[in-house]
Amino acid sequence: MRKTALVLTLLLSLPLAAAKQRAVRPAPAPQGGPTFSKEVSRIFQQHCQNCHSPGNVAPFSLVDYSSAKPHAALIKFMTQSKQMPPWKPSDGCGDFADKRGMTQTEIDTIAQWVDRGAPEGNRADLPAPLDFSSDWTLGQPDLVLENVEAYTPEAHGDTYRCFTVPTNLPSTGYVRAVDTKPGDRETVHHVIAFIDTTGISKTLDDAEPGPGYTCFGDPGFSATGTLGGWAPGAPPLQMPENVAFELPKGARVVLQVHYHPHGHAPAADRTQFGVYLAKTAPKNIMRIVPIINTEFRIPAGDPNYRVDAEFPLLTPFPLKLWLIAPHMHYLGKKMTVEMTLPGGAKQCLIDIQDWDFHWQGAYRYKEPVTIPAGSALRLTAYYDNSANNPRQPNDPPKPVGWGEATTDEMCIAFLGITVE
Repeated sequence: MRKTALVLTLLLSLPLAAAKQRAVRPAPAPQGGPTFSKEVSRIFQQHCQNCHSPGNVAPFSLVDYSSAKPHAALIKFMTQSKQMPPWKPSDGCGDFADKRGMTQTEIDTIAQWVDRGAPEGNRADLPAPLDFSSDWTLGQPDLVLENVEAYTPEAHGDTYRCFTVPTNLPSTGYVRAVDTKPGDRETVHHVIAFIDTTGISKTLDDAEPGPGYTCFGDPGFSATGTLGGWAPGAPPLQMPENVAFELPKGARVVLQVHYHPHGHAPAADRTQFGVYLAKTAPKNIMRIVPIINTEFRIPAGDPNYRVDAEFPLLTPFPLKLWLIAPHMHYLGKKMTVEMTLPGGAKQCLIDIQDWDFHWQGAYRYKEPVTIPAGSALRLTAYYDNSANNPRQPNDPPKPVGWGEATTDEMCIAFLGITVE
């Protein structure tokens, strides 16, 4: 009887013991699929970390597992919908360098990783980390231009402020790349770098109290040239080989910064502009010219209003087109730029069908596009000024025309050209 009772007790205790064992034993990691350490981290390095790194433009880091794991579901959605990595030009219109995008295999690998619970894997499989210690994507610039004193804009409305910075170049320099680091990313709307060879910007600055001077619209003088600019989402602007901006000896660079607070108190801003100099004089000097229309008014409620602009090539010399940078504001919907050749044939230069103000940039061609003398360049843009536009800045919608404020609109495509 005692033996029977003992056996019964042991049999009854087995499920309890097994349950206790299951309660304390960790679940085994899924086998046979991608992990962060082995596959996913390498995809992030190639396509994501230039923006998704500490202190950079993206809202979270993808440099390490602890930073990436909380966003796994979002990462899967954004990559499967091809919203990330961001790339706006449509296929079949312009052959651009540095095109951002993942292969379908990479997209599927991320999805499999997320579906398996986003496992970390063996840390010994991690690749060597990328170096972000310089705070500049292209490494330390030859010149870092910024205002001596920080500037805090008004908490409401649009503020345009120009900061004139000496370059102290002992001889003419040639700029092969530029990069911009906004001090207050939440408030800085865009930056344009103008070249002043007369010193008039210093006179304008001295005449107005506080850091910089007011420069709504233009920098307040006839600029010798420009070194390009920055808008949200724009990567560093790099020139092709043997092409550069010219920066004259002793010139000043005037940084026109447009501030647009978004319902929060602006921070003190010291936007930095990084300049990378070429070692030798280039074969071609880059110039920036606009295709532009400033005479339009978008009716309130119109979901698909069209605006056109044209740039006839009046010079008897052909041009080379190296880069193109479309620009609109929040009502922008899509934009196409095409070239009509002297014989009537047309060539598409860029086509953006899902304009997003927060993802702009200058798109550089793999090979320069020849623009023969007598050609015409035409821009066609569409705007959504309806209440259904999720980016609509006006409630209710109102007629909107050209203007410098964020709640105004623009219709421009900047062209980076050289004269043959």
